[in-house]
Amino acid sequence: MTTSSDYLDVAAALAGRLADTAIWHGERCNWMGFIPRDTAQTRGRTMLEGLGPDLYSGTAGVAIFLAEAATVLADARLARTARGALGHALEHADRIDGDGLHAGRPGIAYAAARVAIALNCELALCSARDVLTAWWRRRGAANAWDVIGGCAGAVSVLVALSDIVDDATLLEKAAIAGDELIGAAQRSDAGWLWPDPQRASLHGLCGFAHGAAGIGHALLELGAATGEAHFQDAGESAFDYERSWFVRRGGTWPDLREIERRAGSDVPAPVSPTWCQGAPGIALSRLRAGLLIGSAAACADADAALALTRGHVADLSSHAPDDFSLCHGATGAADVLLYGKDASGLAERIGAVGIERHHRPASSFPCGIAYGETPGLFIGLAGIGLFYLRLVNPSIPTALLIHR
Repeated sequence: MTTSSDYLDVAAALAGRLADTAIWHGERCNWMGFIPRDTAQTRGRTMLEGLGPDLYSGTAGVAIFLAEAATVLADARLARTARGALGHALEHADRIDGDGLHAGRPGIAYAAARVAIALNCELALCSARDVLTAWWRRRGAANAWDVIGGCAGAVSVLVALSDIVDDATLLEKAAIAGDELIGAAQRSDAGWLWPDPQRASLHGLCGFAHGAAGIGHALLELGAATGEAHFQDAGESAFDYERSWFVRRGGTWPDLREIERRAGSDVPAPVSPTWCQGAPGIALSRLRAGLLIGSAAACADADAALALTRGHVADLSSHAPDDFSLCHGATGAADVLLYGKDASGLAERIGAVGIERHHRPASSFPCGIAYGETPGLFIGLAGIGLFYLRLVNPSIPTALLIHR
């Protein structure tokens, strides 16, 4: 029988590997990892390179895992490596633009705040405030709306840090960004949607990372923090749009990437079972909405999304998943069940499968890339390690949803 001690062994092994493989320069450190790149030069290939500073696949995300692991394991070396990873992210924060939580500078501020809380580091908290100040000062008009790289990600960070960072203007800035989101929404009979500005011919997406679930969640958080009803109304309108697809598709949400609007709402579309595009991320948004606004519709959505997530995780637990990442792999879906306090034991079963198939002798877990390993939080070893820490102590915050 797998125990909490077994889960902790995995987290410790992964944290130890990251500490062992860190490349130091002064008080900062980085790692080499395989990173997906979709440019004209790389044509979608996975490239071996030094990590960037971002939350998604860079050193900011690795810092979160190492800081949490250092606290649980009382390990000074892990704490030093977490600070070194965060130092790299802060040093190179100006290399990335954009409002997003995962791909933009607000996400680095969020990582700094989490490291500050985990390690009781006042300097990291000051750094979080400084990153947000510098980002806002040079921020132009928003040109993307999603959580990963756009305005909804900024709103999420500003609201989440408003009670932590000593800056009374964060909610004011969040409201400005929230009004930008509302201004960019396209109204339809089904609800509000936010098509990709670069690909407006496609349907507005469902899901948390790039679609209505994540945008709706950000707006509801903003409404709850500010008391402004128009933000709550906008968030619920985002959920209305997403729910209309669930009804039309007979009990699931479609993955609308690459689906042209001219094809109509009845065009066949695939279904994604992942945090980023499918039911697991939608479940998170609705579970939180149920707490914030007590909406019967949101709670019904949460029940449906959790049922789909349980089915997916049950299927994964019956064989060896080929992707254990948080973003689009087994630990992401299982972590949603932990957040929802699901009593099925399926999250623990995924943890056990990982131990049986991948922990011994070298903790070589399959990451969310075509081949090889990467250290990052959402597609790599840091995120897998954070999942195992949460199996031991679910009160450690998930990386898949941020709120106050």
